[in-house]
Amino acid sequence: MQVGEDIDGQDLFAEYSYASSSVPGLVRHFDDYAAVLVDRYGASSSVRLLEVGCNDGALLNKLPKPWTLMGVDPSDVARNAGKAAANYDLVSAPFTPQLVEERGWVGRWDVVTGSNCLAHISDLREVFIGVSMALKSEGWFWVEVHDLDALLRGAQWDTIYHEHKVEWSRDSLCHCLGQLGFELRELECLPLHGGLLRCGFQKTESLPESGAVARSRWEALAGLRQAYESRGEVPAVVELLEAQKRGQTIGAYGASGRANVYLNQVPDLHFSFIVDEAPLRINRFIPGVGTPIVPQSRLVDESPDKVLVTAWNYCGDIMRKNAGYQGEWLTAFSVDWCVSVF
Repeated sequence: MQVGEDIDGQDLFAEYSYASSSVPGLVRHFDDYAAVLVDRYGASSSVRLLEVGCNDGALLNKLPKPWTLMGVDPSDVARNAGKAAANYDLVSAPFTPQLVEERGWVGRWDVVTGSNCLAHISDLREVFIGVSMALKSEGWFWVEVHDLDALLRGAQWDTIYHEHKVEWSRDSLCHCLGQLGFELRELECLPLHGGLLRCGFQKTESLPESGAVARSRWEALAGLRQAYESRGEVPAVVELLEAQKRGQTIGAYGASGRANVYLNQVPDLHFSFIVDEAPLRINRFIPGVGTPIVPQSRLVDESPDKVLVTAWNYCGDIMRKNAGYQGEWLTAFSVDWCVSVF
């Protein structure tokens, strides 16, 4: 599933303002992910691993030093982190087949990974071709994407915006990568980001299956329509509007892209501020509505009557680390998690 509008990557990543290592939930996720990779490939082995969309090295910094580690990412956040990186090398550029050829990477890598980066890429086929070129025969492509099925089940309309150009299902990944000879070997569903697919594809010489995913694509479209039709049923908004009428103060927590979408869809709500823990965002404003982004200390200092957790996928972390806040927490969305292994 792709959004109709496309924003050029240079506009998105020249001043990205998002560092993975500043999000505790993501840090724990990459701790676990690194452990999974080490358990599979061995800490003392000579694995050659390349990460597409490495951001500030949140995963690469946790992998064993004996491995040969390379990150590819065009953002300013990656470039600044790469200057001080001791555990990996960085190429500050978009990942393309041309880059693979120019760097002499054809058939060089044992493993290629990409965590939550495919959503930000316009020319997906070029990336997949580049991955196929870079991998050795029987090499592995590990990819993590937001789960389209979870998005539809939870009516997560706040996650569809200009930076999230694509949402993936298992079938759509298999269909696209299968055309290049990749086969799905492992699949795990995780709760991160409101539903995450971690897929392990192996490079083979197999031909793609015919028929692909026509049925599941139509089901996804039907589910999307249903999700959008129900998007107005947001109890938290009703409660906040009533509180505002009573003269109560309201705040929000988590100045992510989700928050940008959410707050702009409810312009009648006037938030005193939105708290964020990322230094790159503080003292800026939510576009459109102009809500100021403030540090965590403001939550206790000003103690609004109600706080909407717009970063609802990290709700547990946020509430635990702000035990001193005495007002009422509300969450923008609630999703039933289903964690399973394929």
